[in-house]
Amino acid sequence: MLKRIVITLAVSSGVLFMQNADAVWEYAHKPFSGKYVIYGGFLDEPRAPSPGDIRIAFDLTGAPAEEMFNAIGPDLEGQVCPERSIRVRQRDMLLCRYRPKDGYWCNFGFDLSTGLSIGGVIGGAACQN
Repeated sequence: MLKRIVITLAVSSGVLFMQNADAVWEYAHKPFSGKYVIYGGFLDEPRAPSPGDIRIAFDLTGAPAEEMFNAIGPDLEGQVCPERSIRVRQRDMLLCRYRPKDGYWCNFGFDLSTGLSIGGVIGGAACQN
């Protein structure tokens, strides 16, 4: 009888824990710092923005970049960068990198004339800096 009570309590506790597991996470905006550039043209030939030709590229580092890197895994297949310790992850136009000596970095952009997502870096930029 005692065994049955203990099992029932354990199962009930497990169910209660599972129901409240989401309660630990809280939707909250967090502060961060980063860099951005507003430009016209394309990244390989930027120029001053003009009406109908205005884009923005963002560089994020630190905690938000680490969270993004972890969320979009896994690493790209094959050796992307000559330096073997650099890990690169990409989903569509979002590019993130981890380099042991300087941490996490993510880059993305938007075409402000259309609202569409665009890349925020060109070529092998994930391997540089």
